[in-house]
Amino acid sequence: NFRSSASIRASHSLRPCLGLVAAMFRVSCFRQLPLRALAPGKKKGGKKLQKKTAVAVDVPLAPYLPPELTKESRSFFQSQTRFKALLELVFSPGDPKDQEKDRLEFEQAKIEFETVAHKARDIYATHERRAEGRMWRALQQLPEDLYDEAVQSRPEAVPEPLLFHHRYSAEIFDNLNEEERRRLQVFQNLMYVRYPHAAEKARNPEKFWIPENQIVSRQKEAAMMKMKIKKR
Repeated sequence: NFRSSASIRASHSLRPCLGLVAAMFRVSCFRQLPLRALAPGKKKGGKKLQKKTAVAVDVPLAPYLPPELTKESRSFFQSQTRFKALLELVFSPGDPKDQEKDRLEFEQAKIEFETVAHKARDIYATHERRAEGRMWRALQQLPEDLYDEAVQSRPEAVPEPLLFHHRYSAEIFDNLNEEERRRLQVFQNLMYVRYPHAAEKARNPEKFWIPENQIVSRQKEAAMMKMKIKKR
């Protein structure tokens, strides 16, 4: 009995202490801040510089005709006398002197010429197709090493002495009469006036292409020309 009464008195004396401890734990639990993730630390060695690779940009090109190569054409068409002669040569005359018989003869000759020309073009096209087929068959029959070399190689230009106008020009010209030679000369003159830059274009084709953003419109070009005239 003595032990039970002593234990009871001890429990009564410890009860306030236990309550105080419990209160402290409750306060500390409610006031505890939430946990946060650690900030990422800086990596040793510093940042690695990434090399920027230049990307090739496709610039659209546009056909271009250098003004210095059209000087002869512009001077020809700006001449009233030459321009009038060209119109009389190309178009029908204002007061024709030919008769109905002459026109009928011309139409018949034109029909005959177109028939012969159409037949010649068909023969030439057939010849070209046959030659192309033989070329591919010859390539397919090559050994493997020679086939790869032939496919990757670039075609070479035909030698000048083997071209048609080099081999047969003298023969054709000798068989022409005076009227035909005069017409041929007129045709060559007109072609030169129209295309005086043909030889230069064959030698330097890249000279006749420029980026699209460098093209100057005709209105802007005319305005620039007017400004130059005013400055003078």
